[in-house]
Amino acid sequence: MNKNGRTLSEDIKLIRRGMTEFGTFLPGQLKLLFIHSLITMTIPYIGIYMTSAIISELSGSKRVTMLMTRTGTSLVLILVLTIIAALLYKKISVGYNQLFPAHEIRLNEKANAMKYSLLENEKVRALRDEVSGSIDCSGAGMGSLYWDCGSIFNAIISGMISITILVSGFGIKRTPINAAPSPLGIADSLWGYLILIVVIAVSAAVSCKMTSKIFDVSFDVFLNGAKYNRYSNYYKLEYLSDDKSAKDVRLYSQKDLILNEVLDKCYIPFAEGDKREKDASSRGNGVLLLLSAITGGVVYILIGAKAMHGSIGIGNVLLIYAAVTMLIKALTDFAMTFTDLRNNNEHLIRYFDYVSMDEESSSEKTTPEFPKGEVSVNNLSFKYPGTKAYALRDISLSIKNGEKIAIVGANGSGKTTLVKLICGLYDIAEGSITIGDEPVSVVFQDFSLLSLPLGNNIAAGALYDKNKVWNALEKVGMRKRIEAFDNKLDQPLFKDYDEDGTDLSGGEAQKIAIARGIYKDSPLFILDEPTAALDPKAEYEIFTRMNEISEGKTTIFISHRLYSCKFCDRVIVMDKGRIVQEGTHDELVGIPGKYSEMWNAQAHHYINA
Repeated sequence: MNKNGRTLSEDIKLIRRGMTEFGTFLPGQLKLLFIHSLITMTIPYIGIYMTSAIISELSGSKRVTMLMTRTGTSLVLILVLTIIAALLYKKISVGYNQLFPAHEIRLNEKANAMKYSLLENEKVRALRDEVSGSIDCSGAGMGSLYWDCGSIFNAIISGMISITILVSGFGIKRTPINAAPSPLGIADSLWGYLILIVVIAVSAAVSCKMTSKIFDVSFDVFLNGAKYNRYSNYYKLEYLSDDKSAKDVRLYSQKDLILNEVLDKCYIPFAEGDKREKDASSRGNGVLLLLSAITGGVVYILIGAKAMHGSIGIGNVLLIYAAVTMLIKALTDFAMTFTDLRNNNEHLIRYFDYVSMDEESSSEKTTPEFPKGEVSVNNLSFKYPGTKAYALRDISLSIKNGEKIAIVGANGSGKTTLVKLICGLYDIAEGSITIGDEPVSVVFQDFSLLSLPLGNNIAAGALYDKNKVWNALEKVGMRKRIEAFDNKLDQPLFKDYDEDGTDLSGGEAQKIAIARGIYKDSPLFILDEPTAALDPKAEYEIFTRMNEISEGKTTIFISHRLYSCKFCDRVIVMDKGRIVQEGTHDELVGIPGKYSEMWNAQAHHYINA
């Protein structure tokens, strides 16, 4: 039987894969769930059996000792099992609460391991939003798998107990009533059993159908809801909570604009979807309640007829009725839950699509036999994934160890793309890049600092060499500033998680980012717009110290500010993804071309150039 284009066998394999994956971030949780189901499904039958036994005894021998023994034993057993079940449920609840962060950690670990090009892909980002949204907004995916497994365990255990009682006759006694032959005998005939089978089949079929209809609406709401959730989180968690954005909100009176945007594109559509989902659920649950009432009535009639016909004793009416109705409920619940599991596979498919994406291979980034600090780019052409236009075209470049190179050009000329390829952030399909078997120190213009102590930020690790950190701070002119803090290198950055944290200016933060690159002490040092946030004086200080900062290292500068080129051995000029000029600053500034055009446009800023 196919569902959503998948066979039953394929769905079962996907469910099993989901259970295996679930066990990787919450080990042993499904076993706890099974034990809890075994206990909780046993408790009702103990109570029902006790009640049935008491009625049978009262209508028969009326042995007081037997009554007290059975009642006491049953109550103690129920009490013990209830306490155990409560303790297990506490652990299960704690585990379920851990599921959400564990799920997000798993996705973050994957994002950290996957190819960088995939992280920049809009379709991959949308898929990540869907995977996170499925569990955050509706508890679907791994969340639904978890609770559906519990429902499946309940249904299987309850059904097995019911079948055991009915087949073995455990606890069932014949206490015939002296009644004349009557039409009630149909309850013991083949017709009686056929009626029971039809009731079970209809109940299961209708339940499955209603479950599928409810899911169809829920899944449609989810597909749009992931988009609404992303949009809402941007404004609530990023824009409105950001102190920098707060200035624009106030100065430009953006409050009403943002509220209307969020209402129109998020909350109103989400509320409409939520209403659709609740309406579908109410209709479905109404049908299921009616079906349950009809089923219970039919079973009661059949069991009552059997009792009046003399097939079972009066005291066993309750036991048989409970066994039959709970068997029907178990089969119906199993059918409904299994249908829900198959539907939930739509969410699991998205989860596995995400966690199965290609990961980085560190072995591809460097070449051990190539001299350290040297870079060779040969006939390189590159298109971003999913695009047709070339970002780089026929790039060939050789950089010697210890050489200082400036790569300049207008926005969109391909400078940063070339650097990302040298860093190994993208796969190369045309041409090649060869660098020595050494790590690369890179400072991008869109760097990030963490809400951690300064020393950890610069070293990018929990343990670090304090002398190296101070040396890096000295080179970027930040040592005195940091020494002024009471906590020195242990001074926390920002106030997100520490009320004693300090905020840095844009220029100070950029200097810390450069210090991080210096601390790594790699033979190849790349700086992408390293002084973009610095004032002219601070920029001049950095450039005048550049020989010290990059001493003995191969250094690549990416900059719009051509003043940096005066400190470089060679300048590479790029335009529209190609290298159009190459030479020293003095050579290029004196000949017509792209470089002299850019220099002349900026020259009035450099008074002493």
